[in-house]
Amino acid sequence: MLALVLASSPAGAADDVAQLKALLAKEWTLPELGLKLTRIPAGSFVMGSPNEEPERREDEVQHEVTISNPFYMGVYEVTQKEYYDIMVPDFDHDSWQYARGPIHAGLAMFYRERKSKEDYTGGKLNLRNPMECVPWHRAREFCRKITARERKAGRLPEGYVYRLPTEAEWEYACRAGTTGSYNVTGASDSADSLKSADYLGSFANVGGGCPTTVGGRKPNKWGLYDMHGNVYEWCLDWYGPYPNGKVADPTGPATGGKRVARGGCFNGTVPFSPPGVIASNDGFSGVGPFLRSASRYQFSSDADFYAILGFRVVLGRAMATDHEAPPDR
Repeated sequence: MLALVLASSPAGAADDVAQLKALLAKEWTLPELGLKLTRIPAGSFVMGSPNEEPERREDEVQHEVTISNPFYMGVYEVTQKEYYDIMVPDFDHDSWQYARGPIHAGLAMFYRERKSKEDYTGGKLNLRNPMECVPWHRAREFCRKITARERKAGRLPEGYVYRLPTEAEWEYACRAGTTGSYNVTGASDSADSLKSADYLGSFANVGGGCPTTVGGRKPNKWGLYDMHGNVYEWCLDWYGPYPNGKVADPTGPATGGKRVARGGCFNGTVPFSPPGVIASNDGFSGVGPFLRSASRYQFSSDADFYAILGFRVVLGRAMATDHEAPPDR
């Protein structure tokens, strides 16, 4: 497991910034905001899934992808606190005593914990839950605001910005060198193998009926939490067919109707158990095709009412494509 804390020097110290700007820092925590990232090395992998993979779908055609440059990825999905601090910093949370946040302010569906059956008054804010009910263009705006702040502070590697991950970057980081259905090191796709590898610990609140605090389960080999479950995560790409043959740093189709989201969500079901049984955090149930490393899903970019949909950021190469144009509102 990768360490998830910085060295003894405080976040933003000159030596840490120099390491980050040289793309040598193993981890980075955004000063003031506290958003943690970890370094993902450059490399190649086979994207998609083989024909024999359980629950495979036709849009997962395997192809070799090269990620040419290292990048940094959020250790966790962006939390409600991180989102509010950047996007609605002056919002009076104490005055809003409801289960979900106000739609006009762009706050989450699972906003406060319930104190009794119908009473949320004074209920604890779910600040460490992933941000959800956030449309694609608002997720991108969050990234652009961070980019502007970090550029002004002189903390950006040359040519790098904060943005959503490409679909290829997401799957590469999720797999972390694994090749099976899930990012469990050393496990095959058989039920016995996955159970013996204690794979359930890698799945975030699957079947729990609502999102949960980020980082409550096991990370993958590269130190990323909740890549299977909790909330779907927006990617930069339009949804469309994969390219043919070997490709480097793909960014998806130039145009499209919907955007890609990855990782499944809390409404999924845990693999390899008797079907028809709702999952619990400690049990098995059903078969969950959208939790697999290769699984793809798509949403309209203006979807702002799905509690199953959030995002994770990367610090990566700026995209010299229309993907970095103004948001499609």
